[in-house]
Amino acid sequence: MASNILTPEARQENVKALALAAGITSEQAAERLDGRVLCTFDRDDAAACQFYEELRPVLGRTIDVHDTPDGQRYLVEMVIGEVEPRGGAATVFVGLGPDSCCFSPVPEGVHSSKPVHSALSVVAACYGAAVAVHRAVGEGIPNPPPEHLEIRYDEILADLSVLNEALDIGETHLAGAGAIGNGFLWAARHVDLRGELSVCDDDVVSSGNLQRQVWFGEGDIDDPKASTLCEKAQPHIPGCRLKPEPMRLQDLPNRSGAWLKRLIVAVDSRRARRELQNELAAEVFDASTTDIREVVIHYNRAGSDLACMGCLYKADEKEASQDQIIAEHLGVSVDEVKTSRVSPAAAAAIAQKHPHLDPATIEGEAFDSLYKTLCATGKLHASVGKQVVAPFAFVSVLAGTLLLFEVMTRLARPGLVQSNEWHVSPWREPFSRGRLTRLRFNACECCGDSVRARAMRGLRTRLWAS
Repeated sequence: MASNILTPEARQENVKALALAAGITSEQAAERLDGRVLCTFDRDDAAACQFYEELRPVLGRTIDVHDTPDGQRYLVEMVIGEVEPRGGAATVFVGLGPDSCCFSPVPEGVHSSKPVHSALSVVAACYGAAVAVHRAVGEGIPNPPPEHLEIRYDEILADLSVLNEALDIGETHLAGAGAIGNGFLWAARHVDLRGELSVCDDDVVSSGNLQRQVWFGEGDIDDPKASTLCEKAQPHIPGCRLKPEPMRLQDLPNRSGAWLKRLIVAVDSRRARRELQNELAAEVFDASTTDIREVVIHYNRAGSDLACMGCLYKADEKEASQDQIIAEHLGVSVDEVKTSRVSPAAAAAIAQKHPHLDPATIEGEAFDSLYKTLCATGKLHASVGKQVVAPFAFVSVLAGTLLLFEVMTRLARPGLVQSNEWHVSPWREPFSRGRLTRLRFNACECCGDSVRARAMRGLRTRLWAS
């Protein structure tokens, strides 16, 4: 599995995320993140060991994690299970049970040394990482975890038994091999997927990506994301063929007729989601993050009145403002940014403003990805608007894990979940009653009432009527 070593660019991504969330300077955020977290647990406690093995690679993408004290100072000690704290740092007691996990400044609840299903341990690790980050460095972050945080697994997954069943996903496509796509396959290590998953992404691994894309390490920088992710994950998901497609799903050949039965969306752009909705998949599973604040899970299917991704991620003033910011920073027009990809002419204009860039290298890259990369390397400064801020690793892994659970539940238990949208805080208790049903938006560019949208909606219904 990938190394936890963070490059300077990856560390800078964490600094930006913390500085924005906590309302502090980059220098203050960097000083905080230079701290360390100690995990104390009994090596003979199977549940504690399982939790730590899932926590370490996720939390380690944000702050250094140790399981053996070295005499130096720690900001937080995570005391996992029935052991005594070593002392010298703020303490978080972690209690693990068959139905839930809890995090508290004092020992609470009953700990069981019997491991839960490993996929649920990923969920526990994500919330454990959230608590550790907040206690260690997160003073000032809004809506923080409560002092006592309990995560009930039946609030995450309506029928836990699906985790123990083999699931045939048939021919499914995953759009996006970035942070959420990584998280999806990170959790999929622990379930029995069957079938074939085509992983579509035309991007390469950048240094800043290591901050949140858990399968990738420093040796993967500049390698194609799709093939690298498939190569690393395939040995851990032997029942499902992972097929790399080093291009956007929209650019795949032979895209005609009823070709896209099941689409899993893990891209990081609102515009890209609207474009993918217009590929007319029979059903769409989507996960997104709102920086470090929220995870959103969405589902839609052909022939229903449920909202689509165009309804949920409609073009708005914030997107228009971000387009303007990117255009001004890169030295291109807003109309160019709206095309999503860097054309030869745009590449030349960008290189003129940023001479360190090679036009041939950036041609075809997504504008928002290029912008994020430049922000991460410090080549752009917030002289215009705000920089793009990536979420912490635990937020992306949680999003990918919940996306996997959504796919498994809907395929294995049709009709069990009636809602199509779920907003989840990565910092606080998730509640299944927080799910909602969002209906089609009449002004949606993808499924609304315009002549074009009605035609697209009707075509999608006819394609999958049988």
